Amino acid sequence: MIQKNQEKHIKAERDILAIANNNPWIVELKCSFQDEKFLYLVMEFLQGGDLMTLLIEKDILTEEESRFYIAETILAVKSVHDMNYIHRDLKPDNLLIGSDGHVKLSDFGLCKHVEIKPLTKEIQEKLKSGETDPDLLPKNENLNKVLANKRFEYKRNRKLAYSTVGTPDYIAPEVFGREGYNETADWWSVGAILFEMMVGYPPFFSDEPSVTCQKILHWR
Repeated sequence: MIQKNQEKHIKAERDILAIANNNPWIVELKCSFQDEKFLYLVMEFLQGGDLMTLLIEKDILTEEESRFYIAETILAVKSVHDMNYIHRDLKPDNLLIGSDGHVKLSDFGLCKHVEIKPLTKEIQEKLKSGETDPDLLPKNENLNKVLANKRFEYKRNRKLAYSTVGTPDYIAPEVFGREGYNETADWWSVGAILFEMMVGYPPFFSDEPSVTCQKILHWR
């Protein structure tokens, strides 16, 4: 972590997991410990894997399945915003599924603390007891063939293209700019995930990350 300058990321994840204790929409942190070389975060085991694995298996989801998973994702994201955090790395890989089929949000290494709404006294006390990482930010047939070909192209690259943090396919346009952004950036990501569930690839998918960024910025 020190060599890769990841101290802030691990502190951010620890902060929100500690605050979110007993939150039904966020993966539970059981305990943490370290040895001479490594830091360990022990999370609860969610037998259903992640949403990306489900998409790889099924290619696309039905309207009913998509409605269920996106509704739970919305509730999970809202619970994060209620704690005055922006997740900033929402993607299918970070939506875990429990044995009961319900969604839990994970991977808070890129989250940032912002002033979205007044904190409850309980959360204020939790924040006072630990370190935080504040980063306040300014608040027909031919078509079917095209879709099928693009879906096949994306499916072929899915496992490699979406295993890394910060993939541009789910990032809101304002994140690439210099004017700052707020929690609404997470809702863009939620929309991109819903699109992928029903179509088979993200709305601005491209083999070249730079092309994806250009598409998003052009749309903006």
